[in-house]
Amino acid sequence: MPVFAYQSLNSGNHTDHGVHASNSQGFTEKTHNNIAAGGGRWMLAMPVADSAAPDIPIHGPAQLLPSAQKNYIQKGKHTDVSFRKMVEGKARQTHQHLIRSLGQCSLMVYGEMDGNHSDWQSMQNHAGNLLGAFSSGKACNSFSVHTNGSGSHQILGQGMGWIAIKSDGIRALFVHVPNSVATQEALTKKFYRDIQDSLLGVAGGGVIDVIMGDTNQPRLGYTQEVVSAATGQNFSVFHQGKNIQPEDAHQRSFGGTNSNASKKYDVAVYNTATVTIEDLVYLSQCTEVAGENGSLAAAVTDHMGIGIRVVKN
Repeated sequence: MPVFAYQSLNSGNHTDHGVHASNSQGFTEKTHNNIAAGGGRWMLAMPVADSAAPDIPIHGPAQLLPSAQKNYIQKGKHTDVSFRKMVEGKARQTHQHLIRSLGQCSLMVYGEMDGNHSDWQSMQNHAGNLLGAFSSGKACNSFSVHTNGSGSHQILGQGMGWIAIKSDGIRALFVHVPNSVATQEALTKKFYRDIQDSLLGVAGGGVIDVIMGDTNQPRLGYTQEVVSAATGQNFSVFHQGKNIQPEDAHQRSFGGTNSNASKKYDVAVYNTATVTIEDLVYLSQCTEVAGENGSLAAAVTDHMGIGIRVVKN
């Protein structure tokens, strides 16, 4: 029963794919200020050990943290090195939350991150071994694929807005659907149909089992409807509705996965004929940072992350 995770960063249209392209971008600032406005202690920060492999369980209670002050995230306020440390910390937090809720994560994929860039090489110590990375030109169109070193993983293909991986026999498609495509049904169908057609001709490819990531869907139910029509397979969504209770949020829910919690862009759908999603969790956009009087929660991106546990039918 493999566990997959997807997390988008908020990166710009930079041709250089280093940390600077992701450091405190506008939507990340908006996300932090929106969450900070809620006040109170809310984020559950798990214990981590930077000297250990990221998927090793670290025992101990969670801390309940308040948000850092408004405008803690601003362009130019954090160095690229300090911001990268925040992203690295988020990766370790993600592993620890998934261990407790779903099991050890076998495949962690980042959208809008180019793991081949020297700035991001250290992520292998915090997210997992780099299986591969891909970019169609801009930092915001990149993917980085990390594994924990166990299991069988094969990159089946990639293109603008997607990367497909066969992991422990399950064909998973990770997407960041372009805005110009996501809101036009005909273009969205073509997007998924073209991917399916390309995978059918790849050794180890075939029908898609799972799709997860930032779909930029215009309404609830859109992705499974369009994917089902495009592929001729029946896809279903695991998490119903808009109300989201992130795994790392204590008694706090949100109305969406985007920067202002208004849109459910980040979803996971599955091919009902081939696999079943047994469980799914969302993770907030925030991670633990040091404050003057103790740890605080601060946003490192604009979209929530997703973790799923999948089983073959």
